[in-house]
Amino acid sequence: MLLLSTGAAARPDYVLVPEGRYTVGRAGAHRNSLRSVQLRAFRIATTETTNAQFEQFVQATGFVSDAERNGFGMTFREGMKDWRWDATPGATWRHPFGPDQPGIEGRPDHPVTQISFNDALAYCRWAGCRLPSVEEWEVAARGGRTLAGRTPRYPWGDSWTSGRANTWQGPSHASNSMEDGFLYTAPVASFAPNNWGLYDVVGNVFEYCTDRSEVGTDGRMRRAVGRGGSWWCSKGTCNFFNLLDIGRMDRRGTLPNQGFRVVREVSAGR
Repeated sequence: MLLLSTGAAARPDYVLVPEGRYTVGRAGAHRNSLRSVQLRAFRIATTETTNAQFEQFVQATGFVSDAERNGFGMTFREGMKDWRWDATPGATWRHPFGPDQPGIEGRPDHPVTQISFNDALAYCRWAGCRLPSVEEWEVAARGGRTLAGRTPRYPWGDSWTSGRANTWQGPSHASNSMEDGFLYTAPVASFAPNNWGLYDVVGNVFEYCTDRSEVGTDGRMRRAVGRGGSWWCSKGTCNFFNLLDIGRMDRRGTLPNQGFRVVREVSAGR
């Protein structure tokens, strides 16, 4: 029995990114040097994967997430010190902030969180999709916009504009003024999309990507990588809510600000 709505939140939509040679990165960007890449055409989801979509996967497969196997997830609550995260028993994708906090009931259209990189790969195998590469994500996230042939810092340009993404508002994590209307995650598509119709490429949740530079001799990624920043990010803490920086974490690590967006090959259709 599904606990969440199976309406629009459970039906992902995609946009086509055409084949071509693209310039990505920027001189001085964290782990993202200026370079030219050739990409095949692909379709990318317009939103981050939602609670409803992930629940369909769990109901169909009986999948047990890494947080459930580990017995805990890392959590944060407003009022904690900057950079503090607690290992919380029982924190899972159904209860991203712990079993004593509100869960995902009534939030089918919020991005699924407390998901590890391995969990995201498992979902993709079931759904017939995959994670975007760091280059694919960047090209799609900027929506065709460039500045002098390079990636802008944000989907709309190089200057930050308040109210255009879900990030943390406040000089520290002691309190969130919620100028954007949300304390933690926001329903997907709560803010205006980029020029190609992708929502929340900056803020809301970090999005897992694949990265060739992290692939070891066994063909597996040594560490997970995430892009776009999250609701937890602010100018004073984790200033990664942009189109340039690339974050890293343990493949099995889970957080309430980490999720994913998926890609389909053009040959696979929608």
